[in-house]
Amino acid sequence: MTRRFRLDLRFYILAVAVALVALACGGSDGSSASASPTETAVPSPTSTPEPAPGVVSASATLSEDNSLIARVEGVLDGPGQVYVEYWADGVGRLRTKTYDSDGTSFTVPVVRLRAETTYSFQAYGASPGGGKSEGPSGTFDTGHLPEVLAASKMDTLVGEPTLTLTFMEFRQAGFLGLAAYDSDGSIVWYFEAPNEEQPYVMALKPNGNILYIAGFQGGTTAMAVVEIDPLGVEQDRLVDECTPFGPIHHELLVLEDGRVMYLSREILRPGYGDPIMPQEGDTIGIWDQAAGTNEIVWSALDFIDPSERTVPESNRRLPGFPLWGGCDRDGDVQDWTHADSLSMAEDGSVLIGLRNLDQIVAIAPDFKSILWRLGGPGGEFTFTDPTDKFYRPHSVVALPNGNVLLFDNGNHRPGEEGGEYSRGIELALDMDNMTARKVWEYRLQPDMFAPCCSSVTRLENGNTLVMYGSNFVPEATRPYLVIESDRRGGAAWAAEHTSPGKPNQYRVYPADSIMGEGPVFAR
Repeated sequence: MTRRFRLDLRFYILAVAVALVALACGGSDGSSASASPTETAVPSPTSTPEPAPGVVSASATLSEDNSLIARVEGVLDGPGQVYVEYWADGVGRLRTKTYDSDGTSFTVPVVRLRAETTYSFQAYGASPGGGKSEGPSGTFDTGHLPEVLAASKMDTLVGEPTLTLTFMEFRQAGFLGLAAYDSDGSIVWYFEAPNEEQPYVMALKPNGNILYIAGFQGGTTAMAVVEIDPLGVEQDRLVDECTPFGPIHHELLVLEDGRVMYLSREILRPGYGDPIMPQEGDTIGIWDQAAGTNEIVWSALDFIDPSERTVPESNRRLPGFPLWGGCDRDGDVQDWTHADSLSMAEDGSVLIGLRNLDQIVAIAPDFKSILWRLGGPGGEFTFTDPTDKFYRPHSVVALPNGNVLLFDNGNHRPGEEGGEYSRGIELALDMDNMTARKVWEYRLQPDMFAPCCSSVTRLENGNTLVMYGSNFVPEATRPYLVIESDRRGGAAWAAEHTSPGKPNQYRVYPADSIMGEGPVFAR
């Protein structure tokens, strides 16, 4: 064993010496060194992309139902994949995602278009390995926007957004639907809802489809939860139990497993107070589209006593805002909790924002207990600084670091805490000492008071999109501010949205794509 080991070691030393000599003869980079006679050169692996199908023909047509949606259709010389690139003067070049052909025929939807614009396009055959073939090119013209959308504006005040698209709901006389603006302030997508439905909450699904609550009469009661694809074609619908005045309201949350969580409500009778009045309490439902089931999984009335309330908000009677009061439209019902947002934390717990209680409640993942309550009557945390308290919040978000982000509308904020003004705020929660403290905020200077609506969204780069969805400016020129704030509370991007006749803006939804399309960078 010892002699064999020594013999092997001598050969090893000899091989190393030969290699070093060869390296020295070839220079410091070894680029011209010759191989040892005993070595075998191994060619580097190469892969040839699978040939892409050829595009025999391609032509574009504009959708009959939407002036900003086109379709490029054509024929390949064999089954395969295809995509389209498209561009216009003053507009960057975009590429659709790759689509499979139907035999040798193909149809590629083209979205993110501007109105009244001539576009050029070119179709390309593609293979899974990265091969491509250039196909025919052509042009098409987009049409006019609906009148209300054409009159709306998104004017940038400073900077540019991290994500290039801003979706929002439109609920005003003349147009009921959804729309998306690009970073230049142009509307590049819209959906007009059918049957006088008033979309007032939306959610983007991972597959690109869009969910919205189909509201009725001011957008505050639900006829249904509706799913559409980006081309506006309805895919699914959850009809509310007492259409058209249903209890579903204010929130749609797409869970990781594909189920849809939403806010609903029920009525406690005979109720609470002197005289006793029926109380409306919020519930949480889950719609499992794959299983075809729908279930209410939590109710505020099971965990919080109606004696815990704020005045005057919790005493407000219905109908009014929101327009429900039960399926029988009982005007004596009081709007006790008025939830307006849901968010799921990293540990699976669910945060619900109860606007009329000035409170955020954390619910256990199994919905069988409350983990903690922040703010308002029955709140368990002490604010280290009284000015960190929030009032009538919207858009509560559970952050991965355990903090809570929200839009603090500030209704009825006491004068000693600064009075009525609105802001985006992030609170850190100390669970050991049960304290809450502000670690970030975005507050306009001078202050703006947004008494309703409004939203906050934390982006992946750490910036926060803050939207002031209401103010007291005369309605004809009412602006809604959208600000992307950095971690220091400065504005990386700010824009002013106006749409004559729009009473408020509930939320905005940032995105980087409509149907998987994206920019084509310089070749």
